[in-house]
Amino acid sequence: MAQHVMERRPTTAPCPAPTVCDRYDTGHLLHPVHARMLGNRPWGWREGTVRAVRPVDGGIEVVVEYLTGEGACRAWHHTALDLADGQTVRVHEQYHALEVSGAALNVRLLSGVGCVPEPARR
Repeated sequence: MAQHVMERRPTTAPCPAPTVCDRYDTGHLLHPVHARMLGNRPWGWREGTVRAVRPVDGGIEVVVEYLTGEGACRAWHHTALDLADGQTVRVHEQYHALEVSGAALNVRLLSGVGCVPEPARR
């Protein structure tokens, strides 16, 4: 099975200004199929805390340190997010998503620790 969904661009791609973004590439809008796949893999999330938020390549880079001590990930999103250092979020590396306050966002993973293994029994 593919590790990522809808992965089309190898690098971050800023939105064309000044129009509203209509892209479903990684790091842009969350497609309904993508959202359904996240719902079908609830074990794939890791909780973490935001350690840094900085502007990068026409969007923002978020550094999340996992609460399990497994490491951290870096993710890119096309728009500014209202995130603060120490804020709790969840990351789904298999389907490149960041959950903030219960809402899933499509992100481009720049680095991470790998997918959460599928459980033996669901």
